[in-house]
This record gives sequence, structure tokens and C-alpha cells, in this order.
Amino acid sequence: MDKKTQSKINAAKKALEFVNDGMTIGLGSGSTAAKFIKLLGQKKLDIIGVPTSVESKNIGENSGIKIAEFNDVDKIDLAIDGADEVDENKFLIKGGGGCLTREKIIDYAAEKFIVIIDDSKLVKRLGEKFPVPVEVIPLSWKNVKKKLEIYGEVKLRKKNGKIYVTDNGNYILDIYLESIQDPKKLEQDLKLMPGVVENGIFTKNISKIIIGKINSVEII
Repeated sequence: MDKKTQSKINAAKKALEFVNDGMTIGLGSGSTAAKFIKLLGQKKLDIIGVPTSVESKNIGENSGIKIAEFNDVDKIDLAIDGADEVDENKFLIKGGGGCLTREKIIDYAAEKFIVIIDDSKLVKRLGEKFPVPVEVIPLSWKNVKKKLEIYGEVKLRKKNGKIYVTDNGNYILDIYLESIQDPKKLEQDLKLMPGVVENGIFTKNISKIIIGKINSVEII
């Protein structure tokens, strides 16, 4: 097993310690979150999982977890999710897998939100390694793209030569920045643009960051 995979598993295992019987759990998306969901299913706890994507729903069901939609639960006790980048202030970039809108809805609504990553995801400032994803209504993508170009290079996300479509039926524009000086302001500014559904900057409700390493785990 390579170092990164083992580090992700170590982070996912540590997150299990915060899950108890009777909880409603937000099930994140991405490779590290997928490992957590599979490990969670093995524990056979009496919990309800609220998925942040079609993929996490499928993994949860296949792992034996009782699945519910967000509208069908009264609250989310704890959300466990991954991240593409985490900076010194515990701010995040998420959405490399295209699930940012559902992730933000569920992660921000949870009473507690724990982020699980391997140590390669740590950066001094957001934007160093990953672009900022912006989910947009298809009708408006060209207009929004022009507006976003004040921040940096913007690309319409594609997969296998075709425009990538989110679980919500929308497109994603990726903004490439060298670094983000004020993540909170950028998160809010992007949300105010007509045609924008959501963006991948997360600055709220982050209770803990669990950082998996090859032989250890760090919590901040």
C-alpha cells in the first residue's frame, strides 16, 4: 500500500472514534471520505447516513448503512468529509470531485463538521495546488466565466472530452489562482454572482481537521 493511501485510511479510522450509535452522519465525497464510509459500515452502528453525492450514497448503501435524504432528517449530528486543500486557518477548497454544492449544504448544516485528509493536502494559503470550483447554471456559464476571469484563468470542467455535469445537472468552472488572500470574502463574493449555485471555498463550521500520516494521525 502506498504512503498516501495508508495516510487516508489512518485519518478515516480516527474519524470513526467520533461516531456513536443513534447519530445522523453526513457522508462526504471523495477518496478519503469513501474509505471512511466503508469503515463506518463495518462497525454496524445504528446510524443514519446523509450522502453528499450519488457516489457516497451508493458506497453507503453497499456498506450496509441506512441512507436518508437531507430533507428527511431533523438534524445532522456530525459530517465527515475530505478536502482538496486545507490552509493554516482551517479553511478549505473542496469540489475536485464535483460535489461541492451538496457537500456545503450538508457540512454547513451539521452540528459538527470533521475534515479528514492526508498530509499532502496542507497548504500555507488556499489556491496553491488546486483551482476553486464554481458550480453554475448551464444557461449562464459563459457569462459567469467572463466575470470570474478578473480573479485568474477560468476553465470549463470537462471529463472524457465532454462537459462535466454535476449531480445537480449543472456545470463547473475552475478558477486557477496562485493563492487566495481572503478566503471568506472570496467565498461570499462568488456566491453573489447571478448564475452561480455554489463555490468550493469552505470557511465555516469546521470543528476538527484530522490529518492522516503514514504512521500517525494529527488533529487540529
